[in-house]
Amino acid sequence: MSQIYLDNAATSWPKPESVYCAVEQTMRQVGVSSGRAIYDAANTASKIVKDTRQSIAALINAPTAEQIAFTCSGTDALSTAILGILKPGDHAIATAVDHNSVLRPLLHLQQNGTIELTIVPCDDAGIVAPEAVAKAITNQTRLVAMPHAGNVTGAIQPIFAISAVCKKHGVPLLVDAAQTIGHLRIDVQQWECQMLAAPGHKGLMGPLGTGFLFVSTAIADDISPLRFGGTGSQNVDASQPLEIPQKFESGSLNVPAIAGLGAGVKFANSEVGEAMQEHTDDLTEELRDGLSNVKGIRIYGPTERSLRTSVTSISIEGLDSQTVAGILDVEFEIQIRSGFHCAPMLHQCLGTAEHGLVRFSPGPFNTSVDIEFAVNAVSEIAGSV
Repeated sequence: MSQIYLDNAATSWPKPESVYCAVEQTMRQVGVSSGRAIYDAANTASKIVKDTRQSIAALINAPTAEQIAFTCSGTDALSTAILGILKPGDHAIATAVDHNSVLRPLLHLQQNGTIELTIVPCDDAGIVAPEAVAKAITNQTRLVAMPHAGNVTGAIQPIFAISAVCKKHGVPLLVDAAQTIGHLRIDVQQWECQMLAAPGHKGLMGPLGTGFLFVSTAIADDISPLRFGGTGSQNVDASQPLEIPQKFESGSLNVPAIAGLGAGVKFANSEVGEAMQEHTDDLTEELRDGLSNVKGIRIYGPTERSLRTSVTSISIEGLDSQTVAGILDVEFEIQIRSGFHCAPMLHQCLGTAEHGLVRFSPGPFNTSVDIEFAVNAVSEIAGSV
């Protein structure tokens, strides 16, 4: 049997054929920088960037496309937001559900004495209570960072309620949409979040090395760029542009990858893409139902389908998660993620900080046959302990 890829929460694979074609066509037939010249190929490159920017803005209901700044990853987008907005003496709030892409820049600022930091805990399903966020806010709080959904249990967070808490206290909210963009409906205007960061290579089906940051115009002036340099605009001025998105887009953009991202967004937002997302959710149910009948394993996260994404994490009694992953790979040719998933504080909350968890994340190109094979493999492994 050929390898079965069940690690789509790390990056979606394979990609739609349209994504491969867009990247190759742009490299072969366009091949130049955007926003740097007025000849035809340069104009085509600029149009690719503009169209993809508009597609992302429409997908998340951003007021304008200019509020979307391209980054080289979701991590890059989060660092731009966190390190750009926080100043000496500020207080920030993160959660135990957060990925290291949020925790590490915040801990860096805390450890060098720049900010104070509060980490809000979660329950045993991986959900953060809005009341806990409200209790942590002080007069110096300048940022609340929150994942839309966790990458370990898949638990969808109560963003509306947390946004209401932030609005009441006048604190900007940064949403990490790494696990939900392209999977769940996102509306930055309804949420009233000031910033939203996401990668392009997961649910949006784009290439690795892509991402974006949405920034509200209300706080755009308060965020300092991390990188300075050429932007293709205001070339006679030696100072960094103050306007978004150019403020955050120094250097030549990766036009072929952005073309691929544009194709991925189009696919994810199409009727076919939506149907395949429903298919992915159905596969997740099949996986959880099958695993629930296997003796010696525990499934983590919310049981209700509407409260989680297509992520399923388990532990097998008596086995380290890395051992399980190795067996699945070598003996069954099943590719999954094991360990701590760059979310160490969540594993502390779940009581899995010693051995980690085994994470399955089906994608739109998986089948029921894949899921059945994976369940049987886990059953065989659990039965051998």
